[in-house]
Amino acid sequence: MRTRRAVVEAAARVFAEYGYSSATVSDILKVAGVTKGALYFHFDSKEALARGIIEAQVERPLPPQELKVQEWMDQGLLIAYQLPRDPVVRAGAVLSSDPLGREHYGSAWP
Repeated sequence: MRTRRAVVEAAARVFAEYGYSSATVSDILKVAGVTKGALYFHFDSKEALARGIIEAQVERPLPPQELKVQEWMDQGLLIAYQLPRDPVVRAGAVLSSDPLGREHYGSAWP
């Protein structure tokens, strides 16, 4: 689990800095400090890494509130706080705005 998390965080840093299209698996390997085999054990492609980042963003949902609008406000404030601090959230924003990347993991991803 530590290796998977290290790969996700490294991929997030690389995607946030270079964008989906310009990021390479080699860049991610350098940042993660893992072998190619370790990366491919957890993710079989760059697209799978992008999906892993998107999935990691929703691992910690906020508690439900009595009013749905309060949940939306809480989520918006949390994202605003995390964007400059959390590379996974920042990479998710970059990935969500990359048209080429969305062809691979966006609309086809449930």
